[in-house]
Amino acid sequence: MRARITALAVVAVLLAYAYVAPGVRREFIRDVITWDAEPSEPVELRGGAGVGLAPIARTRVILIDGLSAQTARTMPNWMALCRKGLALDVDVGFPTVSLPVEVSLWTGLTQQQTGVMFRSDRPLVPPLSSSIPARVPGSLAVAEDHGFIVRSLGFSSALPTALPGSPAKDFDPEPWKGAWQTAALDAVSSDAKLVFVHVLRVDTWGHKKGRDSAEYRNAASEADAILATMVAGAPDARWFLLSDHGHLARGGHGGEDHSVRQVEHCIVGPGVVPGRAGLVHLVDMSHAIADSVGVTVDKASRGRPISVARAMSLDPDEAVPPLALGTGAIAIFILALGLAASAWSVRRVQRVQWWLAPSWFVVGVLLFFILNGEPTLSMPMVYARTGERLREAWEPALILAAAATFVGLGRTTLLRVLVAQLALPFACLAAAITACGGWAPLLGAELAPVVPHYTAYVSPLLLFTAHGAAAVGLAVLARIALAVFYRRRPAETPRTEPSAG
Repeated sequence: MRARITALAVVAVLLAYAYVAPGVRREFIRDVITWDAEPSEPVELRGGAGVGLAPIARTRVILIDGLSAQTARTMPNWMALCRKGLALDVDVGFPTVSLPVEVSLWTGLTQQQTGVMFRSDRPLVPPLSSSIPARVPGSLAVAEDHGFIVRSLGFSSALPTALPGSPAKDFDPEPWKGAWQTAALDAVSSDAKLVFVHVLRVDTWGHKKGRDSAEYRNAASEADAILATMVAGAPDARWFLLSDHGHLARGGHGGEDHSVRQVEHCIVGPGVVPGRAGLVHLVDMSHAIADSVGVTVDKASRGRPISVARAMSLDPDEAVPPLALGTGAIAIFILALGLAASAWSVRRVQRVQWWLAPSWFVVGVLLFFILNGEPTLSMPMVYARTGERLREAWEPALILAAAATFVGLGRTTLLRVLVAQLALPFACLAAAITACGGWAPLLGAELAPVVPHYTAYVSPLLLFTAHGAAAVGLAVLARIALAVFYRRRPAETPRTEPSAG
């Protein structure tokens, strides 16, 4: 009876975890997209002595939000301008989200230095006070939509203005749709020293339809026409043609994916030596803009003069911030404990019970990677509230978890079966949470647990362990039911047949 009560308690705990974990996942995602992180050290870039751009009377910056490098190279106006100037491959750093990237662009500090990670629909209030535009009197910014981004950056004037009392919302957005290009053209044609134009439509269709869609390509074509109109309004200015991130083929950005993180930029106009450079960092472009308007970058910036950046191109993943040594060591230790526990659970005195190993977890992970690839913060499914796409990938593997549990309980102890099926999956989850710094946010701290790779792993692992726990719990419950309702009856004592007569 005591063993049965213990087994029922285990079932209750497992099913409770399966019920709670999806809500924990939603809270974790909310932490990721809402809060900032503690500022930390940036990646180190190889430096050297060199000259930057000479200051010029008028600097114009146009950013086409969400424009992938491969799409930029199909835009005739973009390419014609780039051939006249300096074309560069640019790594925007991590995470690849518009506001953090543009904060990095206008401060010269990486996302790790500013601590601004996602801030989904959360403007900086007050705006940046020590950014490049904040030190250029009369600087102007005009955005097609989502004006809270440009309003966060420290420009003297930023359009559209905010809805009173709602800094994240634009004032009167419908009329602005037809007026913003005229306002942008007036700004770039003015005598202002620095003007920034933010074009959003490409990113909008990237989210809706993906990079490979006709709608995305059409939006890029429209943005290319807008670019030509803007440049014609200030042909003697120095122009910076930028993108803040790309998109996945099916849409999405935010992660460390190469196609999302590495985009094309061009610098065109007076004092620019035409050519093509290798991979540089976004903070190098920040340094170039600062030189162009005649201000100095933040002392903490790792941005390099453009001549140095051209001469010392980055390796493909040099801009990705590394995992902190101490955190990584703890995560590896947790993972090792899970592996050791799994190894213990399948061993007996005379033989190894390989069938008891968590094959469901291995098969489920393989199915997920085959169907979806490595999880990154660019994948919409990582953020989805219900996680259907995540669940569909590994559901067949849960049959293995239930079967191994049911059979195992007939041959070994409940403890050994639980450790065999769940130690490794939960160790992987705990290691991922540790690696991304997720424990404090899960306990209520208002911090963004955002690091490459491991933050994205937490989302599917929370669901994966929840479904695995449910499968194991139900298998234990089935074994209890079998023991209660299908016990063998004791053999009856043979009866002596009465004798005749």
